[in-house]
Amino acid sequence: MPRNQETAPEGRRSYLISSVDSALRLLTALRDHPSLAVKESAELLGVAPSTAHRLLSTLQANGFVAQDATTRRYGPGPQLLGVALASLRRVDVRRVARPHLAALSAETRETVNLGVPEGATVRIIDSVEGSEVVRVSARTGEVVPSHLAAAGKVLLAALSDEELFRLLPGERLAGRPGSPSVGRADLVRELAEVRRQGYATSNGETSAGLASVGGGVRDARGRMLAAISVSVPVERFDVARAEAIAAATRHRVARIEEELRSPALLGTTG
Repeated sequence: MPRNQETAPEGRRSYLISSVDSALRLLTALRDHPSLAVKESAELLGVAPSTAHRLLSTLQANGFVAQDATTRRYGPGPQLLGVALASLRRVDVRRVARPHLAALSAETRETVNLGVPEGATVRIIDSVEGSEVVRVSARTGEVVPSHLAAAGKVLLAALSDEELFRLLPGERLAGRPGSPSVGRADLVRELAEVRRQGYATSNGETSAGLASVGGGVRDARGRMLAAISVSVPVERFDVARAEAIAAATRHRVARIEEELRSPALLGTTG
């Protein structure tokens, strides 16, 4: 029985794309082999060497494998390594940030979240619920449009206009359900203000009755890695409250960034 039919979940076999499946199998094989030759790849996949060569050439063109000029063998490329390093950085930032999320939650008595970018959205990968009687619930696992969330706006503010327009190509961006759309030009002006003041806010944009303040976390190379947001019921939110939360968030962000620059982590994540 062919390998893709053997391992595909029942009812989904017909949806497999053979070329994609083969390419992913080659990338997975590099986990166990330092490098692969065309002939080895062909035997692994059960295809002709010409087919294996086309697959490897496609992966090479996209940076997922690299060919040694002397041996002509293929090994992991910069894009594949970048994906792996990004995953490691995500694990590290969550581990490093956790006690600081708890400390910030204790200081503000509000719910604190750690978000990372996923395309045009931000995913909450950790959350510490506040201690107020009326509070925002923990949001771990939630995914929201970046242009509506404080954490997402901080991440978007780190992009150039060219990168922003490529990520958000439309002139009008969806608002939360039941709300008007958002003009991209308005977002660009807001992001300029985020850069100026060093934090972002959201007031009823992701959910009715919910406000938040967000600050960005950069890695050791200065790249925006994640964002911390503090979620507050709108009844307790005003300019003074936002500024106080932003100051407390900046302090915790600085501590996280300091720890992310530690030699131990740099040795792990490059």
